[in-house]
Amino acid sequence: MKFARCRVFLLLLCALACALPAESPSAASPPANLTISNQSSYDLLNIRFRQGRSMYFVRLDMAPGARDDIENPGVTADLRVDTGLAFWFFKAVPLNQARRLTFCGEHAACLILEQVNKISRHLSGTVQSLLPEELSRPVCTLDQFRPGMAMSDVCSLLDPDPPRDDNDAVLTSLGFAGMVWAARLAPGQPSPDDHRLNGHDRLGHLELRRELTVSTLDSLLRTLYAQGYVPWQAELPGLDMNFTEMTDLDTAKQKDILRQTLHYFLQSGRGEATVMLAPAAMLPALADADAPQRDVQLFTLTLRQSSRTLVVDVAAYQGGEGGR
Repeated sequence: MKFARCRVFLLLLCALACALPAESPSAASPPANLTISNQSSYDLLNIRFRQGRSMYFVRLDMAPGARDDIENPGVTADLRVDTGLAFWFFKAVPLNQARRLTFCGEHAACLILEQVNKISRHLSGTVQSLLPEELSRPVCTLDQFRPGMAMSDVCSLLDPDPPRDDNDAVLTSLGFAGMVWAARLAPGQPSPDDHRLNGHDRLGHLELRRELTVSTLDSLLRTLYAQGYVPWQAELPGLDMNFTEMTDLDTAKQKDILRQTLHYFLQSGRGEATVMLAPAAMLPALADADAPQRDVQLFTLTLRQSSRTLVVDVAAYQGGEGGR
């Protein structure tokens, strides 16, 4: 009798299991981590995930060919991918079903979603360029940029609610060296001695981006040289140069050495290079001092071959106080 009761109980359990629907992949718990793979030809700076009114950023700083793991939000969200020169938008991406996002190189805003069930989906997004048309007028110019200036003085034509990146930098366009650049106006840190302004009211530094070409680089250097700037330091693959140590060469020869070296570098098609420029009149003092004694602007140029991007970082310093 006991055996018969057990048999009936097992049959009931089997019938109940068959009656319940199997758990679908979407109902299962999403993977804890989400792999981001950059197979595009662009830099991926950050991703903004947005679901309804909730949104948050994940910084990537990912060059072409790189990959990384981030925490999986586990929701269906709209994505805004910041490439430095453009935004890519993807609608309603089911991250709760995803284990990998691969940004592919077929065209801009191309995304392959690899799901937990090993099925892949190809998603196409939309592109919003952060560079206006070549003949468009820039929002404002760099002429008035100075150390410690208020953000409200940077450009009176900024939108009242402009787009921002994950560092809260304002994204806009600026004219410089006869070209229009995708610009980021980064707010500075609040000064403990100045209670009138908070950190978001002051401009910390700004960053400019354009496609890397020989003509763009040459035009930029000519403009900086015309403003009294000279090469200070340069770092290239396998080569570091400090122009303050080239005491036997005049400034014209130093500029020519830099130009030829950068052209050879661009012809190689690989690697990354940085160049720092400073005002000629202040270079000897800057080379020997821990902090500038007078207000100064410094330009740092980054040449990224993998994404063909020219990045110009403009930092303004107040004399004796370091970076602002």
